[in-house]
Amino acid sequence: MDLTKNDNIREALSRDLRPPGAKQRIKVIDDAVRKVFTVNKDGAVLVFGHNQPDAAYWTGVKHYGSGPSSRIRFRRAKIDAKIDAKVEAE
Repeated sequence: MDLTKNDNIREALSRDLRPPGAKQRIKVIDDAVRKVFTVNKDGAVLVFGHNQPDAAYWTGVKHYGSGPSSRIRFRRAKIDAKIDAKVEAE
């Protein structure tokens, strides 16, 4: 397993979950055993797989405590074409 690739994806997910203009970091936990990234945000747990099917969007599941779950999908931010090419090449 390539840990640097997972670290890059985790950092990109943290950056994309942060509200525009906010300086705080969103804590994204890499659960290597289950092969998912987990985030606690706004009273819900967001779960994203290590392998994302679409390079332009983040896709995952939002869990509301012991209640319902729903699928989520939002656009990835483009920061630098060189970094994106490096991540896709790995």
